[in-house]
Amino acid sequence: MRNFLTPRGLVAVGWSSFQIYTAATGMFDLLIQLPVHVAFAVTLAFLTPRREGASVGWADWGAALLSAGTAVYFIHQNPRLVTRMPFVDEPGALDKVVGIVLLVLLLEASRRFVGMGRTGLTLVFVAYAFVGPWMPGFLGHGGTAFSRFIDLQVLSTEGVFGIPALVSATYIFLFILFGTFMSRMGLIRFFTDLALALAGWSRGGAAKVAVISSGLFGMINGSAIANAVTTGSFTIPLMKRAGYRPEFAAGVESTASMGGQLIPPVMGAAAFIMAETLGVPYTTIALSAAIPGVLYFVAVGVMVHFEAARQNLPLLSRSELPRLRVVLAAGSHMLVAPAALVYFLVIGRSPLYAGLWALVIGAAASFLRRETRLTFRATVEALAESAENAMQVALACATVGIVVGVVAVTGLGLKIAGGIVTLSGGNLLLTLLFAMVAALVLGTGLPTSATYIITSVMAAPALVQLGLPPLVAHMFVFYFGILADLTPPTAISTYATAAIAGADPWPTQWRAMLLALSGFLIPFSFAYDSSILLINTTLLGVVFRTAAVTLGILMLGAGIIGYLWSPTRVLERLALLAGSVLLIFPGVWSDLLGVLAFLGVCASQRLRRTGALAAAVKAQRRP
Repeated sequence: MRNFLTPRGLVAVGWSSFQIYTAATGMFDLLIQLPVHVAFAVTLAFLTPRREGASVGWADWGAALLSAGTAVYFIHQNPRLVTRMPFVDEPGALDKVVGIVLLVLLLEASRRFVGMGRTGLTLVFVAYAFVGPWMPGFLGHGGTAFSRFIDLQVLSTEGVFGIPALVSATYIFLFILFGTFMSRMGLIRFFTDLALALAGWSRGGAAKVAVISSGLFGMINGSAIANAVTTGSFTIPLMKRAGYRPEFAAGVESTASMGGQLIPPVMGAAAFIMAETLGVPYTTIALSAAIPGVLYFVAVGVMVHFEAARQNLPLLSRSELPRLRVVLAAGSHMLVAPAALVYFLVIGRSPLYAGLWALVIGAAASFLRRETRLTFRATVEALAESAENAMQVALACATVGIVVGVVAVTGLGLKIAGGIVTLSGGNLLLTLLFAMVAALVLGTGLPTSATYIITSVMAAPALVQLGLPPLVAHMFVFYFGILADLTPPTAISTYATAAIAGADPWPTQWRAMLLALSGFLIPFSFAYDSSILLINTTLLGVVFRTAAVTLGILMLGAGIIGYLWSPTRVLERLALLAGSVLLIFPGVWSDLLGVLAFLGVCASQRLRRTGALAAAVKAQRRP
């Protein structure tokens, strides 16, 4: 935001300042903190023009003022609201009016900036809360009185002001602030130069730069779209200059940027919501996600490497690449902030504490070099930009809270979980497939956090019923909720990368999904053996299981692309694909057969290459 001295800019800066203040001094009562947080998001939404160059109409100004008024109401009524008994004391007439106004404004703001898909789904759940007596079969319930609905959704910490909004108002906002300030310091350029120095010279180096830089930035950003736009503005033109087709370049960046939500230490809103839902420290979630997150980027890197080899794309000249020593000398001081973030999390500090002090340390470190120094104007602009970036997340979390509230009050989650188990006949593989499909379908057009929340209360309990540890079940639906961001036709990040690449969004989406296919095996792997999640295992078990999954990923990538050491034949591709599946399911015999399949294909290609060389030599010797 260039001009922060506007009503929109002042609201944005005020919101960020409020979040920093409460992070540093302690939160207010939840029925003050969360209504103010949501009111800031809704107010900012109505003060933001619907399209570039448009102005804010009188209706939008009125909606913004009404939204701010709801925050004032909750602050004024807080002494009464914290002493009343939810679902026992009847809400007052004004409570109901304010509740209706808040819900309508929230849904309209959500429709504008998150999409009609999520808003429409929310409205379906709202309707379900009232029509339960007329629903067929297991979907039926006793219905919800209007007073109870308002009580649940806006006068308690169960609906709009539930766990999703709490996570948005604490951890997520602060980490968005952290990522924005790091971006202002030039961390994106540093990561890109670092990736160029490390991998730019290798086969498919230009695309590997996108994978590495997006992974590094995603570690501290946690937003697929922001990652795609920021890193993609550099990596996509680089890939096109290296010979990649626009659709492939856009697909690589979109796939890599999406993976930023899988790798610690930040992992996006859904990871923090998972920690709150399961009642475990965030560090437990981060440590469990570490190996699967790295494996995902290995999977994408493998696909990129084989595609570059198949097309025989030229290598980037080493003379054009930055030297690692020079890159580290110029920007290594910027790593102090991410290192501090990881340190505070590892020693057991809360994510709120870690994010706040990492932000302070990063701001101080920026003064070590003139090029990275944060001026007063840059700081205020970063505050405004952070609020704008957080707005959509806050709207999504608050709106999905409505869904969670309905699911809780109607018992729908347990009913659907029981239905999934019954439909699968208690078979774990079928249940996993149903949960995967549910996450991919629900995630089409929904933010990752919303997808995770809904599937965690509907599909995850079914997996728990079949004996999976809760963390494994939730990590499974979390993973596929993120992969849903690449599912056509509403893979949002691909629209951004396609625009940068000058590519058609539709083929870009299919290319991105193809590049991510190797990653689809990873959740099934840890569902059958949780070693790579660091659950109930030993160091040796982690090493062996990680090695098996890595080989499976490599084989699947080679089978999909049709290239290993050289172009593969039909039987070789089938052997690679079959072997990759065998390695995913734990077991001595399945792992052994998978390794033998890989060695067999390697031997076949070696013999064919040796035969070709011998034939070429023989042909040269002929007169």
